[in-house]
Amino acid sequence: MNRDNKDNLGDAMRDYILNEAASRDRTFAFPLLQRIVRNWFSRRYLRKLEEFDDYILSDIGLTRADLRHGQSLPHDVDPIAELLRFRDRCTVRGQRRS
Repeated sequence: MNRDNKDNLGDAMRDYILNEAASRDRTFAFPLLQRIVRNWFSRRYLRKLEEFDDYILSDIGLTRADLRHGQSLPHDVDPIAELLRFRDRCTVRGQRRS
């Protein structure tokens, strides 16, 4: 599978996941509120990760700047999903770009 096909597959999977999340949101009475609360819990998790040492964060593929970026995203955006997407984009053959 060449690079373009992988990018297209990644885009298709991301679109599928976003559509799936949007359809699940419609089943709740207050979808935006539900998403904001879920993302608030994700931000709490990121704040707990800030307590880890830099070498542990490096082992899981994150930096302190990544954590700050995740917490600065709008409240209706899932910070963990965005960080994972960013990490996957920056990973080249198992090594993260500096």
